[in-house]
Amino acid sequence: MINVENDWEQRKLGEVCSRVQGNDGRMNLPTLTISAANGWMNQEDRFSGNIAGKEQKNYTLLHKGELSYNHGNSKLAKYGTVFSLQSYKEALVPRVYHSFKVEEGSPDFLEYYFATKLPDRELGKLISSGARMDGLLNIGYNEFMGIQMLFPSVEEQKQISNYFRNLDTLITLHQRQHKLHLNMLL
Repeated sequence: MINVENDWEQRKLGEVCSRVQGNDGRMNLPTLTISAANGWMNQEDRFSGNIAGKEQKNYTLLHKGELSYNHGNSKLAKYGTVFSLQSYKEALVPRVYHSFKVEEGSPDFLEYYFATKLPDRELGKLISSGARMDGLLNIGYNEFMGIQMLFPSVEEQKQISNYFRNLDTLITLHQRQHKLHLNMLL
């Protein structure tokens, strides 16, 4: 169980994170996209091929544990989604995403915090005219980094994220077991 000992501190996201930009020219890395429902997905799996084309040279190199904010709205994520890169050591992601790394704290905690939709109120304040025709919200990187969030101690962030990661794993195992049982019945 999680032991909550200290008060949470209100800070701007940019006080604990820094921007990730550019790449080192390696174009043979996995090219990913964010799905609000599934998190990081290889473009070849999601779109039956790499859709980056010539734009891939401008993609951002993300390392394991770094995060991206996809500021596209969807039915599942009105104000966009944030995911931490977990399944790959390195990958290329669209530069339109606001990519960043946590300098103080747990990237997993931030991913789970955004999944709660608690930051949506702050993000909603930044939107003056809704989504553009391409579905992207008009939230710039600096505005995004300026949102106020509550942060527990780093140790508590790790405890919280480990708790939810373990819960996710348990849910996945039960879903697989349920599917197996259904297949055995049919």
